[in-house]
Amino acid sequence: MRNVSLRSSNLSRRRRSFATVGVDPSVIGFGPAFAIPGAVKSAGLKLNDINLFEINEAFASQYVYCCKKLNLDPAKLNVNGGAIALGHPLGATSARCVATLLNEMKRRGRDCRFGVISMCIDLRK
Repeated sequence: MRNVSLRSSNLSRRRRSFATVGVDPSVIGFGPAFAIPGAVKSAGLKLNDINLFEINEAFASQYVYCCKKLNLDPAKLNVNGGAIALGHPLGATSARCVATLLNEMKRRGRDCRFGVISMCIDLRK
């Protein structure tokens, strides 16, 4: 991955919204399908307004479920591969997702205005 300089990238570095949801631990990977619509709505946007989605997936079924549940165009989701393809660096998952999304948004230029990053966590002890 190349280093990203936000200063020179013309990307807005604002977080417009976020959402957290709780799902049954047996379906933890499906949390993004329930959190993303709330975060997008809270930002005053619709799912169709989002140019790219970076959903950290623990397993392939999570990718498939979220894509179908949200009715997303697969061409907008994990376009460079997700954690299964790129790796799941312990302690750096969110940094990897941010770097991947911002690099792709920069590469696509001004027409790529909005991106969503999502990941799930397990709070069970």
